[in-house]
Amino acid sequence: MKFVQGGLNNFANELEKVEGGFYGIIGLLFRRPYKVPDDLKNIRENLFIEAKTLQKELDKQSEKENNNKNRLSARAIKALKSGQLAILPTETVYGLFADAMNEEAVQKLYSVKGRPTERALNMNISSFEDILKYSINQPVYLQKIVEAFLPGPLTIILEASKDVPEWIHIGKSTVGFRMPNIAVTQKIIKEVGVLVGPSANLSGSKSPSFFADLSPEILENAAVAVQDDSIYGLDTTIIDLTQEKPKLLRQGAVTKEELLKKVPELGQIE
Repeated sequence: MKFVQGGLNNFANELEKVEGGFYGIIGLLFRRPYKVPDDLKNIRENLFIEAKTLQKELDKQSEKENNNKNRLSARAIKALKSGQLAILPTETVYGLFADAMNEEAVQKLYSVKGRPTERALNMNISSFEDILKYSINQPVYLQKIVEAFLPGPLTIILEASKDVPEWIHIGKSTVGFRMPNIAVTQKIIKEVGVLVGPSANLSGSKSPSFFADLSPEILENAAVAVQDDSIYGLDTTIIDLTQEKPKLLRQGAVTKEELLKKVPELGQIE
């Protein structure tokens, strides 16, 4: 929004330079004092007025959107704490979220999605400390990866600690960690605690990159849905750090080259 106003102001300033330059030359050639024509002055003044008016309108719209998002996030926090489901944006796709520590809520999520119960869920966390709490045998370079790529479209697989509920890891010894890079979703996770949040679609159907892609079945089973336009629709990259050699299970928004460039300690990624 400031860019718009700045652009108009800059245009007006450049216009003033042109006025002075052109009419100054005329005055010098004909030995007469130059005067900027009133119509050009009026153009400049109108540009400033229009820029100021546009800025006010954009500020009002932004405030309205922020207020609406704050109301929805408050509703989402209340819903999740009471065991309900919420649709929240991530930087990749929309997710269907539930309180990870509430078994009944997690089972409802499985049911709504039609997700096979043998498929484990990732933990959406808000801090590096959460990763340390819910994992064991972390590699020495773990913090470096977290600082370089989280929050962001990277899922890190580690060995699960005893604090990870069985209904999350489904009998497996590992668990995935995800930290979405969307401010409203980060705020909700921090307030509620660890959440599970697979894509907000029926199992086997396309993941929703746009709010309009959400199916009626998913929407009617969520207590609240928060919309955000920052989604870019790419898959998260998944890296397994449970073995001696890191393994790239899926390359998505974060590339293998980016991982190695920022964390050379990863060595040879399989």
